[in-house]
Amino acid sequence: MTRLLLPGAASLLIMSLWSVSAVAQRQQYCERTNYTAQQITDAVNASPLRDELKATSCSLGGLGRFESGGNKGVYNGSCCTGIFQLNNANVWRYARTDREGFGCMSLQEQVDAWARLTNDGYNSAVVRRLMRAGVFDGRRVDASFIASCIQLGIGNCETMVNSGRCSGFADPNGTTICDMAQAAKDNTAPNCKNNPNTPACEQGPGDFPPGLPVAALPPAPASTDILVRSGEV
Repeated sequence: MTRLLLPGAASLLIMSLWSVSAVAQRQQYCERTNYTAQQITDAVNASPLRDELKATSCSLGGLGRFESGGNKGVYNGSCCTGIFQLNNANVWRYARTDREGFGCMSLQEQVDAWARLTNDGYNSAVVRRLMRAGVFDGRRVDASFIASCIQLGIGNCETMVNSGRCSGFADPNGTTICDMAQAAKDNTAPNCKNNPNTPACEQGPGDFPPGLPVAALPPAPASTDILVRSGEV
């Protein structure tokens, strides 16, 4: 049986569908920017990010370029805003604002919020598990790999690690954590030098010794291991 809609009901339905479509569109908050990988790296080096991860800050500048193209005011239309594309929940948790306010923050303010999020994710059990392994599915576990694990969600990262394969998790665009880590390296500024004040990594950009933790004193397990849940990045 065909369901008939009264004219008023049809109008409401059309308006409702238009509203959903409008909400789902990409948006630009404040000015459009085009920060370079080096500028993002400089902000990472000035942020409260852990020194172990700053040691390969060049690849983290590349991660910012991969995530947003250097545009701090972009909202992707579904969840995430800013240079490192924080989702709405994490924008509030780490920047105490909504996505529009976040998109209008300075580059440094956005990177500082992302650094606090990443520091919390660093304490999770799955990150420590990756660091102990040193290599995952033939890929060296480095700062860009750890940041990508946290970036795509600790729960999603755990799904990947449990599978034993990079393909164990992919986002709706088909991007895996391994893909993101490689893209971060590919987008690194050509002449970038890693943070000179954090010599934790001496093998080269993004290489931690296999089988050894990233930190000299890795964090001890705690009841709040998983601080960044699946889908919250």
